[in-house]
Amino acid sequence: MSPIEVVMPEQLLRAIEAQSRMPIARIGEALTSLGMVSQEQLRAGLAQQQRQPNVPLGETLVRMGIVTQGQLQTALVRKMGYPLVNLQAFPAGAEALRKVSHSVARRLQVMPLMLHEGRLIVAIDDPISRHSALDEVEFIAQAKVIPVIGQCLDLDSVLHAAYEKIGDAAGGAGGVFAANLDPSRPIEFDMAGTTELLQTLEREGPAAPTAEAPIEQSDNSLVRMINSMIIEAHREGASDIHIESYPGQEKTRIRFRRDGLLYTYLELPPSYRNAIVARVKIMCDLDISEKRMPQDGKINFAKYSPQHRIELRVATIPTANGLEDVVMRILASAKPIPMAQLGLSPNNLAQLTKAVERPYGMVLCVGPTGSGKTTTLHSALMQINTPERKIWTAEDPVEITQTGLRQVQINPRIDWTFAKALRAFVRADPDVIMVGEIRDEETAKTAIEASLTGHLVLSTLHTNSAPETVTRLLDMGMDPFNFADSLLAVLAQRLVRRLCTRCTTPSPASAETVEVLLDDYMHAFAAEEKTPAHRHAVHADWLRRYGHDGKLHSHASTGCKHCGNTGFKGRVGVHELMVMSKTLRRLVQTGARAEELQQAALQEGMRTLRQDGIEKVLAGHTSIEEVRATSNV
Repeated sequence: MSPIEVVMPEQLLRAIEAQSRMPIARIGEALTSLGMVSQEQLRAGLAQQQRQPNVPLGETLVRMGIVTQGQLQTALVRKMGYPLVNLQAFPAGAEALRKVSHSVARRLQVMPLMLHEGRLIVAIDDPISRHSALDEVEFIAQAKVIPVIGQCLDLDSVLHAAYEKIGDAAGGAGGVFAANLDPSRPIEFDMAGTTELLQTLEREGPAAPTAEAPIEQSDNSLVRMINSMIIEAHREGASDIHIESYPGQEKTRIRFRRDGLLYTYLELPPSYRNAIVARVKIMCDLDISEKRMPQDGKINFAKYSPQHRIELRVATIPTANGLEDVVMRILASAKPIPMAQLGLSPNNLAQLTKAVERPYGMVLCVGPTGSGKTTTLHSALMQINTPERKIWTAEDPVEITQTGLRQVQINPRIDWTFAKALRAFVRADPDVIMVGEIRDEETAKTAIEASLTGHLVLSTLHTNSAPETVTRLLDMGMDPFNFADSLLAVLAQRLVRRLCTRCTTPSPASAETVEVLLDDYMHAFAAEEKTPAHRHAVHADWLRRYGHDGKLHSHASTGCKHCGNTGFKGRVGVHELMVMSKTLRRLVQTGARAEELQQAALQEGMRTLRQDGIEKVLAGHTSIEEVRATSNV
C-alpha cells in the first residue's frame, strides 16, 4: 500500500501528531521488516558504517546500492511515521519561507512549509541522514525544526515558485525577478528571460521615483507576471486586486479581496513599484505621465489573453511621496442571476417581485459599495424583461448585459451624467428605467418625476437601511407628497460570507445560544411588542421553519481544502425590504423620523437586516459573527 501524500496544512499537523504517538524504530529494522534489506545486507551496511561513522546507515545502504532513495523514503514513511508531503501541491506559508532565505533553502535542498506553535516544519528528502542540514536550518531560523519528507520532481523550481510569491525568488534581498542588486550580474527570471526594462529597474535603488521610459507590451517578464496575477485572481474568485506602493525600500504589496476580506497575494521589490503601475495604465489606455491626479479606466483582458474573457475596472489613486496605488475591480459575470437565487426570504421575494411588476413607481436598492445592489437590480430587470417592455438603463460602468435592454454608459468627463441620461430616457418612450445610482438632488427629482408619469424606475443609493433611505431623500430636498406617492419599495442589503457547504456540520443549539439569538432578534421591536407571547411565537416559528427533531441547530465549519481552510466559501445576501403602505405614506408625507418609519414597517411585517441575518444563521448559511459585523439592529 503506497503512503498517502500530504497536500494541506491540517493534514500535515495530523500526520505529525500521529508520528509522535508511534514507537521509536531504527532505519535498519524498518528496512528489514519491509523485506527491502536482508539480515546479511544489513550486517554489511553496519560494517561499512563503522569504517565511515559520519555517514548515517540509510545513506550508507544507498551508496552501497542495497536500497534506492525511494525505498528509503518508503521505510521512513511507513515504519517510522514521517509524513510524506507533495511539495508541488502543498501551500507553503509565507512566515515559514521568510525564516530561511531562498539561497539557503536551495543550497541545503530543504523546503520550509509552515510555522506551528513556534516550530518550523521543514521538508527534506531524508530527515535521518541529513541531520547536519536540519541543524543549520535550526540555527538560521532560530526555531526548533520538525522534519518531514518532501517529494517532488524538481525541488529547485518548487522553491522558486514559492519564494517568488513573497518577493524572494532570487535568494534573499532581491525579489520576484532579481538575483542581486549587482547590475553586472544577469537577472534570473522563470518566464521569458530578462529585458532591458527589468535590468534598468533592478539597478534602480531606493531613491525617489524618477521619470520612466514607456513600458512596451513586449517586456515579457513584467507583462506575464501581471497577466498571471489577473488570471489567478479571477480563478480564486477575488473581486478586487489592490496594488499598494510604499516609499523607500519597502516592498510593493499586491492584495486580493475574496469574499469581502483582503489577503496578501504577492510582495514585489521596491524597484518595481513604478513599472507595475505604468504597465496597468498602458493596459487601460491611461496617461502614464500623470501621477498627481486619480484616473479611471477599464481593461478588456481578452486582448492580452484571448481564452480569458475577463473585464476589469481600474482606478489609480495618488498617494504620499509621489507614489500611486491601483485598485482593479474584476467585473461581475456578464449574465444576471434569477431573483429566486438572490437569497431573499420567501416573503421578501414575493413582495419584491410584486413591486417590480407594477406599471409605474420607484423601487430603490440601497447599501454600501460592493453589497450587490447592481446585481439585484439586474435580477429584477430579468424578471420583467419581456418583448412588450422597453427598458432603458444608465450605468457606470455597464457590468451586466441582457438581451432586450437598451444600456447606456455614463461618462461624466463629457457631462453625460445620470440626470441627463434620465431626462433623455423619458423622451425615448420607456416602460422601465434603471438608473445606476442616485448621486445628487437633480437625479433624485428627475427619477421621482419619471416614476409619477407612468414609468417604473429602479435605482440604487448609498444608505444604511430602508427607513434611512426615505429620510435621506427628503433631506436632499424631495417633495414629501410626490416622493410618498412614487415610492413602491426600498430593499436594503448586505453581503456576508457563506459557510462552506463541504465542511459545515450542524449540532443541536444550546438553550443559551437560542436565548441570545432571540434577544438579538427581539431588540428591534418596540417595548410594547417585546412580550413573552411574541417571543414564544418567534421561537415557535423558528422551530417550524428551521428545526430538526424539535430542535434548532448551530452550524460550525472546520475549514477544508475547498474553502482554503477559512470555513467560508462565497457570499449570501442579507435583506431588509420596506414595502410602502398607506400608513408609511402618511408618515413620509409628515416628515417622520427613520425610527418611526422602522417601527411602523416592523408592525407590517418588515424584518431588519439583523433579523434576516439571524434567520440565515438558523438556516446554516452564515455565522452570527458575520451578521453582527455587517448590520445594525
